[in-house]
Amino acid sequence: MNSKKIYDFVVSIFVEHFELEESKIHPDATLFDELGLDSLDMVDIAVEMQVRFGFKIKRIVDEEKLRSIRTIKDLCLLIEDKIKSSKIKVT
Repeated sequence: MNSKKIYDFVVSIFVEHFELEESKIHPDATLFDELGLDSLDMVDIAVEMQVRFGFKIKRIVDEEKLRSIRTIKDLCLLIEDKIKSSKIKVT
């Protein structure tokens, strides 16, 4: 799956699940400050990523990465990394 498809998927999560305007979502948008998400929203995002892409988020392994996510771009890079490291073929 290419970066554009991952980005489009992330945007769709924010539009559909959090009812944000697509115009406010851009790669450098901060999740907490600009988009107004909280820690519970991040749990919802993690669940959506696991369901959609078929990888597991392991607290011990991924906790530091998860805590470092600040922007849409950070989230997309994490998804891309998890897909690559899990060797999952996603279309």
